[in-house]
Amino acid sequence: MTIHKSKGLEFPVVIFPYADLDIYRELEPKEWFPINKETYNGFSHTLLNFNKDFENFGESGLEIFNNHKSEQELDNINLLYVTLTRAVEQLYIISTNETPSKGEITSKKYSGLFINYLQHIGDWNDSQTNYSFGLSEKTSQSKIPSRENTIQQEFISTSKETHNINVITKSGLLWDTTQKEAIEKGNLLHNIMSKIKTKDDIDFVMNDFINDSTINIDQAEPLKKMVIELVNHPELETFYNTNDTVYNERDIITKEGLILRPDRVVVNIKNEAVIIDYKTGAEDKKHAQQLQLYQDILQDMKITVKKKILVYMNDDILVKEV
Repeated sequence: MTIHKSKGLEFPVVIFPYADLDIYRELEPKEWFPINKETYNGFSHTLLNFNKDFENFGESGLEIFNNHKSEQELDNINLLYVTLTRAVEQLYIISTNETPSKGEITSKKYSGLFINYLQHIGDWNDSQTNYSFGLSEKTSQSKIPSRENTIQQEFISTSKETHNINVITKSGLLWDTTQKEAIEKGNLLHNIMSKIKTKDDIDFVMNDFINDSTINIDQAEPLKKMVIELVNHPELETFYNTNDTVYNERDIITKEGLILRPDRVVVNIKNEAVIIDYKTGAEDKKHAQQLQLYQDILQDMKITVKKKILVYMNDDILVKEV
C-alpha cells in the first residue's frame, strides 16, 4: 500500500523508515508562466522549468513561486500526518540526524521537523539518537481465532499449462487468432519502426523490446526478419542509411489545430522531405489521401516534399509511391 491509500486504515504497529524526505525536492518540476500574447503569436503562457529563479520573474513569478512552495509544504505535511496517525499501539520512526555545523536545524526535511519538535518540548540532545514516548506494551487482542498447528505432509505442484493458463509478455500480445495476430503484429512493427532511424539501430531496438518484455524471443525472430527486409528494400534502403534528419512519429499541429503524425519524415539539407507511412492490411485510397495531407502541412512549413511512400507490411513488403 502507498501512504495515501492507507488513509482511513489503522494498524497495531507502524514502522516509518527513511523519514528524512526533502519537502521541496521534485523531479523536473514545471510551471506555466504568463507571457505577452502580442509578442508571442497569441500564446498566453509558456511552460518553464520551476526553480528559484521564479522569484525574480516579477510579481507573477514571485506569486507562482510562493504558491508552488506552499502546495509542496501542504502536500508533504499532509503525507506526514497520514503516516503518523495510522498506528494504534506503536509507531517507530527511523530518521537521520542532520544537524548542520552552525547548529541551525532546517525545516526542509522531515528529519528537521522531528528535531525541531524535540527542541520545542526540551528533549533534544545532540549526542542522543533514540527517543521514546508512552508505553510499548501490546493492548489489542488478536482478531484471528487460535488454531492448532498442523504440518503439511504433501505438496502438489502442477504446471500452468495443466490449468490452461498462458503467461503473456504484454496484454493483447498473445497471438491466438489470425485477426488478432495481424493486428498485434502490425502494431508491434509500427512501434519498432518508430524507434529506428538507421539500419544500425535494429539490434539495439529489438533487444530493448525483448528486455522490457514487450515481445519474447520467439516473437522477435520473425519481427526482426521483416524489419531487416524493410530497411534493405531497394526502394527504401537509401532512407535508412542516411545522415539526413529523421523524424519518427512526430506530432505536427496545423493552423486549424489538427494534430498529424507521419510515421517517418526524412529531411535533407536542402529542406526536401520524403514521407514514409507504414500500413498493414489491404490497400486503401484513404492511405494516399493521408499522405497528401502530410504533404500539404509540410509545404505550409516551407518544406518541399519530393516523395510520398506507403509501405504495406503484411506477409511481404510492398512499397508504393503515391
